[in-house]
Amino acid sequence: MKVNELKKEFHNISQYEDIFLQKGNIEKKKYQRLEFLGDKVLGLTLASLLYEKHSNYTEGMLSRTVAYLCSGKILCKIAYDIKLDSYFKEKKKKMTEKGLADTLEVIIGAYYTNNGYNKTKNMVDCLWKNRLKNISNIKPDSKTLLQEWSQSKKLGLPIYSIIKKTGPDHDPSFTVRVEVKKNNFKMGLGKTVQDAEQDAAEQFLKKIRKVDEKKTSSDY
Repeated sequence: MKVNELKKEFHNISQYEDIFLQKGNIEKKKYQRLEFLGDKVLGLTLASLLYEKHSNYTEGMLSRTVAYLCSGKILCKIAYDIKLDSYFKEKKKKMTEKGLADTLEVIIGAYYTNNGYNKTKNMVDCLWKNRLKNISNIKPDSKTLLQEWSQSKKLGLPIYSIIKKTGPDHDPSFTVRVEVKKNNFKMGLGKTVQDAEQDAAEQFLKKIRKVDEKKTSSDY
């Protein structure tokens, strides 16, 4: 399924194209609202699909896999799969990889408002079909590993805070801090809040590994 095929599923595609292209302030606000909706709808539909297709998956496995399939990295790859980048080139609009991922969420949100949950679930199943087939080797992401570590130590959940956002709206960068009770914080950087959180978690995990290595070496 390509973006031109998806366009046929909308009752009035012109009003949504104005939003995808963010032609004005009103359209930009609608874009942000649909992006929020698309993110939530995508998470629900993928969770439902995985629940149905993989009866042997534990809660932790379901959670990790949904997080991976909803990641900016996968969204961007699927945006390229459906030729969303070519669509923007035709419209003479420059778009970053983050922008492509965000717009795919907007499309999902708009598709949901047009066609309802069941058709949206079928559409997501179609777009994510190959990824849903090849998920056996997915490794836990850094945020999941840090959460598992902090809970195993009875330290509660890690707390993430956005410290800074820089750059223009179409190509921002985020600085995020992660804190765990009784431990120093660590900072992370990324083009999205999600990526910055992952980086912060990875930096924290590196610190934990160094501490563990020192303890191990001192025991000998």
